Amino acid sequence: VSYSQRTADRMMQIFDEYGAKLLVSSEDQEMSDSSPVTNLTYTQALILLGLPEDQRDAFIAENDAGSMSKQQLQQAVYVRNQELAGKEELQKICDEQKDKISKLSDERDRAKKEATDNLQAVWAEQGNVLKLQRKLDVLENENTTAKHIAEIENESKLLKLNLSMSQADARFELITKGLEELFVAIKEMAAADPDACSLYIAHANQLMTKTINKLTRIEKASRAASKVQVNQVIDVKD
Repeated sequence: VSYSQRTADRMMQIFDEYGAKLLVSSEDQEMSDSSPVTNLTYTQALILLGLPEDQRDAFIAENDAGSMSKQQLQQAVYVRNQELAGKEELQKICDEQKDKISKLSDERDRAKKEATDNLQAVWAEQGNVLKLQRKLDVLENENTTAKHIAEIENESKLLKLNLSMSQADARFELITKGLEELFVAIKEMAAADPDACSLYIAHANQLMTKTINKLTRIEKASRAASKVQVNQVIDVKD
């Protein structure tokens, strides 16, 4: 028997795919565990090559492929391949969804961890803020106390100054009045006792000289103190 090259190639392909399953005797075909392939014709076996190898036996058993016509078998194989393609596509989609879910879960876990870390950082920062606020409150209280003390000191100085000015005014008035009375007495004394008058004039001049010297020293000390205060203010500003 001679075959065309195409037929020979197909027969070789069938043998490569089905192998020893085709080499079964009629006695072996009656065995319950014999392969369904043994009941197929050459054309049917060739058509079934369109199915994956692991699907063929089940397909043959489910569809009684040995009793189907060429057209029926081709249609059934086409439908099965469509079903398998659909399952593969669904499996692919399912795997992609699982991968997305896994990635989203990882992102969620990272986000939770970052949120926890950030929250702990916020708590720590809030603790630092509270500590600084307490220190600031203490400083403000100390500053308030210092200001209050300074105000009291200023009020005390002002009261002392007012008292000193009042005393100075009173004594200045007394001195002025006393000098006027002294001048009147000296004038009266000049007519009655010129020598005594000269003596009192000498004492008065000595008193005036001492008074002028004391006032000069007080004025110099006051100017020096004022200069020191000005320098202190400049140093504070710098």
